[in-house]
This record gives sequence, C-alpha cells and structure tokens, in this order.
Amino acid sequence: MQLGLFDTLRKPPVTVPIEKDGPVVQGEPDEVLRLEQPRMAWDRATIELHRHTNGLWMWSASWNADGSGVGYRVGPKWGRFAESRDDALFYAVKEIEDRLSGKPGPAAKLILSWARSL
Repeated sequence: MQLGLFDTLRKPPVTVPIEKDGPVVQGEPDEVLRLEQPRMAWDRATIELHRHTNGLWMWSASWNADGSGVGYRVGPKWGRFAESRDDALFYAVKEIEDRLSGKPGPAAKLILSWARSL
C-alpha cells in the first residue's frame, strides 16, 4: 500500500495472518457506509467498520462497478485491523482507491469520488 505525505499521520494497519476458515461478524457491524445503487438490490460500494473484542477496529471494503466487483464481510478472518475507527476508515478508503484507480468506467469514478469524500 503506497501512502502519501499526509497519510503518514495515520498509524500503520495492524496486520495479523489471514485465517482461511476464521470468523466474520455475524449480525450487524458497528457501522456501515453505503453508496446505494438506485436500480439494483445491491450497493455500489460498502464499507463496514467493526470494533473487535481486542479493542482494535476492523474494516471491509466492497464495490460493484462496470461489470466487476469485490465483496467480503468484515471480520477477524481477513487480518485487517487498525488502532482507531478513523484509521480503519482511512484504510478501507485506500483499499477502494487501490482497486479502482485504474478502472475507466463511470461507476468506478463515482465510487472513487464517494470514497474520497468520506
């Protein structure tokens, strides 16, 4: 993950090994940020933030744009942890930016604009 000059003000993500068969959050996560899709049953983009029992925050970043997408549920399974809610949101936005930055379609541009506004 490439960080910019001001991005270094964030604490680095706390990475732990991925647990292939590990758990994800059952029920509702602490916070869900959505960019809704007006005509479909799924969202254009979703960021889930949840505080783990160890006090660290976890994130997931999912999107559907221009015929492709990525989706996963927040949980310790993925090994994505941050020390604060704001840091978790920052890394979720960076994940969306990293995955969509080269996509030329209008939905990708809309999702990038939304994510950067968070």
